[in-house]
Amino acid sequence: MDPLAELVKIDPKSIGVGQYQHDVDQNKLKSGLDSVVESCVNHVGVELNTASKHLLTYISGLGEQLAQHIIDYRKTNGPFSSRLQLHKVPRLGSKAFEQCAGFLRIRNGENPLDNTAVHPESYNIVEQMASNSGCTVHELINNPELRKKIIPEKYITVERGLPTIKDIIEELEKPGRDPRNIIKVFEFAGNIFKIEDLKPGMILPGIVTNITNFGVFVDIGVKQNGLVHISNLADEFISNPADIVQIHQHVKVKVLNVDVEQRKIQLSMKQGDIL
Repeated sequence: MDPLAELVKIDPKSIGVGQYQHDVDQNKLKSGLDSVVESCVNHVGVELNTASKHLLTYISGLGEQLAQHIIDYRKTNGPFSSRLQLHKVPRLGSKAFEQCAGFLRIRNGENPLDNTAVHPESYNIVEQMASNSGCTVHELINNPELRKKIIPEKYITVERGLPTIKDIIEELEKPGRDPRNIIKVFEFAGNIFKIEDLKPGMILPGIVTNITNFGVFVDIGVKQNGLVHISNLADEFISNPADIVQIHQHVKVKVLNVDVEQRKIQLSMKQGDIL
């Protein structure tokens, strides 16, 4: 249900696919990957009442020690009902609260804004918007027509300029934590379960699992991944497979050859073979 919470438990380097992640400076690689993971976690946000210590560690302003204090507070006092309760967490000072609060979400909390990326210090602006619109904050979040009528320039202050006000309104449009698009459902061929089921000439759906300089490996629903040699990737000449395919891309392939004894599968992605 929450794949990001599981993925952060894995060393980002171990998720890498390809030939080169072990050939670069390992300290720089770790620093770069950790930065990307932290950026992703903060962009998506974290459910405060269910997040693991490992996930909380990546939130801006927290770190390992404060993450553990949040877990301990949650165990002792029960679920958080408000972001403001973070002030009661031992050693979580005002500076840490300022940095982390906007990235922590509380579903069904006392304040509906606790489930948005709007920071508590800006709640008064949203409340003023709702008051001027003649509605509650909850209604403002759930009614796009009301939000369209908001004039951002009316809420500019010395502390918050027009870009900040526009960001606040934008955040009201997507409460919750998941910024991803609706997932495209993928299904393998229903009658293919093992390599012995494959026959040359079959056209099958697959998912790209690895890209090398000599070709692409594709999962077609059996234990062994098939290889699309670089010469069979396209009807025209290809010098770099990464120019035309991406990891996890959904593709159509044609089975060229199956070696059951060697457990090898040769595939083609040439349009002339698939059409």
